[in-house]
Amino acid sequence: MIKAFEKSPRAPTMPTALVLSLIFSAGLFSTLAHADQNEDIQNGHRLAVTICATCHLAAPDQASLPKLKPPAPSFASIAQRKDTTADSLRHFLTTTHRGLDAPKGMPDLDLMDYQLKELTAYILSLRK
Repeated sequence: MIKAFEKSPRAPTMPTALVLSLIFSAGLFSTLAHADQNEDIQNGHRLAVTICATCHLAAPDQASLPKLKPPAPSFASIAQRKDTTADSLRHFLTTTHRGLDAPKGMPDLDLMDYQLKELTAYILSLRK
């Protein structure tokens, strides 16, 4: 019997190397996705204190209290609602809630898709 083609006990077989490669890649993608989510949350926070803080207590570190009297619901209280999801927030943020019957209702802020994603990520990050 020719032993030249036998595998070394130390060298991983091709399927093992492939599996290890996939496991490493999945971990790397998970880390990158987590980094992207953290960036979305940070950008959403910045957007919230810049735009939303006029009417909402959007963040505990916002520069001033809301000017709207009484203020709109705090972002922390919105995040705690059982029916708050990424989809429900996206829908709410893209719908006008102001009209003759609600002159102080929330306007459609006409946010870009990436801003909606960031603001939604920030609000959901406040969930306890």
